[in-house]
Amino acid sequence: MNTLPLFFNLNNKTVLIVGGGDVAHRKAVLMAKAQARMVVIAKNFDEDFINFLNQIGATYHQKSYEPSDLDTYQPAIVIGATDDHAVNVALHGDCQARGISVNIVDTPELCDFIFPAIVDRDPVVIGVSSNGKAPVLARLIRAKIESSLPSSIGKLAAKAGEFRAKVKDALPTITERRYFWESVFERALADRQIGPLDDELHSFIDQGKQGGEVYIVGAGAGDPDLLTFKALRLMQQADVVLYDALVSPEILELCRRDSQKIFVGKKRADHAKTQEQINELIVQYAKAGHRVLRLKGGDPFVFGRGGEEMLACQAAGVPYQVVSGITAALAAGSCAGIPLTHRGVATSVRFLTGCYQTNDAFDGLKSAYQPDETLVFYMGLHALPKIVDSLVASGLPSDLPIAIVSNASLPTQAVLTGTLSDIVAKQQADGVSAPAIIIVGKVVELYQPQKPI
Repeated sequence: MNTLPLFFNLNNKTVLIVGGGDVAHRKAVLMAKAQARMVVIAKNFDEDFINFLNQIGATYHQKSYEPSDLDTYQPAIVIGATDDHAVNVALHGDCQARGISVNIVDTPELCDFIFPAIVDRDPVVIGVSSNGKAPVLARLIRAKIESSLPSSIGKLAAKAGEFRAKVKDALPTITERRYFWESVFERALADRQIGPLDDELHSFIDQGKQGGEVYIVGAGAGDPDLLTFKALRLMQQADVVLYDALVSPEILELCRRDSQKIFVGKKRADHAKTQEQINELIVQYAKAGHRVLRLKGGDPFVFGRGGEEMLACQAAGVPYQVVSGITAALAAGSCAGIPLTHRGVATSVRFLTGCYQTNDAFDGLKSAYQPDETLVFYMGLHALPKIVDSLVASGLPSDLPIAIVSNASLPTQAVLTGTLSDIVAKQQADGVSAPAIIIVGKVVELYQPQKPI
């Protein structure tokens, strides 16, 4: 982020616009909405622009811009919208010398601030900016946001502003007040019926103080685009976030900004918290009335120990929700272009782990391997030699294809392929690292290195 988004109160402040054409006209309309006191200077004015300025009673002068205009009118901000580059450059330099913020339209290098594409649901205002790099993209994003917002959201926001004092008197804690407003606004954003705010408040109070709740959420394989809508919604309303080592910074950034974030990651032989300590923290924060997000890489119930956390909540009488995530095996297969099942090649998939609760490495298949089966190993890279030896000893052919997919779904994703006979040497030479998924079976022959998009 190289520009900071701010909302500037221009009510009754002077804004100087230099230019008399269509672009200057559009900026003047925007300034009028912001209730600014406008002064417009231009050698020539479009007739429609003159009519608009007369209609709103703005000051304008048909003359050439002069540096002394800045001293005369002492504007809060200046907008340059002429088609004369020399005038625009001079205006920018004069403003810089006086410490006045200036925007030269469509010239990012001469701008102290940038006009965003605006979604106006007064008093709700949303600005979308590309820092002048792709204004058309910013407008398209604005249109997408516009289409997703109920038209009445601005009126509700205005009513909420008038109602805040009454809510503060009725609900003494910040947490209770936040829960109340979230219950109202979430339904409003979903276009569901909202009653009079007095009725909504009485209903909320009648339900009694809301206790804590636990969300056991799968964050997927790492790419934020693979999150489910429900996961994202719960991430943005949790008070406390307990997150794993495999949760990427990009995903953690999507959690509520003011939530308390606690790292409880576990790597082989390196646990920030034991599972028992994590269970205790989850219950402790929930019983204190917080909404606790247990954010886990992949899927909570696929080698994620989410079941243990669910049972801890059950034993403590704490309400909970479980939200599945795209588990690493599925992401590794799809992102690498290796189908885990394929007609005529593989009709079943078996998920295995290379690391057990006792920290012992993989010790062999528990049932016979079928030629039309795909084996997928989690947490197995450290035990790759033992896994390979065990599979060969179980009767799998040494030329059976195998793939290692590292950092599946992320920009750093890497894929290494080989056979059971040579994959260990290849991995040692290549240095492909954890986290990684190991895929064993004939489906690996379908792999084709993908070109970057």
